Amino acid sequence: MVKKKIPNYTVIKDTREQRGWIFNKSDRCDGMRVETLKTGDYTLKGFEEMVCMERKFSVEEIATNLGKKKRAFGEEMKRMREFPFKFIICEFTLDDLVNYPNSIFSEEMKKTRPEFTQSKIAERKVTGKYLLKALMEYQIWNGVHILFCGDKTNGFYVASSIFKRLNEMFHE
Repeated sequence: MVKKKIPNYTVIKDTREQRGWIFNKSDRCDGMRVETLKTGDYTLKGFEEMVCMERKFSVEEIATNLGKKKRAFGEEMKRMREFPFKFIICEFTLDDLVNYPNSIFSEEMKKTRPEFTQSKIAERKVTGKYLLKALMEYQIWNGVHILFCGDKTNGFYVASSIFKRLNEMFHE
């Protein structure tokens, strides 16, 4: 029996996505297109109604989404509910999330963002326990897979692997 050749996939990246991943032509990927997506930051061409991937580059970003921008983020989570395959890829660790806001007060942060002093961090209303609670609720209530990848490189590897596996599944 001849094994069916699975076509390469193309990633669509939202026009508003900043500092995101770059999908070049490679093993099973035909590269990337930039288009406006109603929901999420990435999807697969031809499967835009099935796959939704949201990238979060920092705990600060998710804290803003679950704090000041909670209503807009909640609406996005409701729209994501309609997708059979939905993911939030976090470019930070679960430990970073749980220990927020102290986790952002690192040696690197002191050097690159001196405005973050311990007193400024103490003023923040959102805690790591709250962030974890809110994300777990979105995961349970909306079926969104939340993956903590540690950094941008690992986040890209995870996203690539997900796209590759979904493409294989969709073409079997």
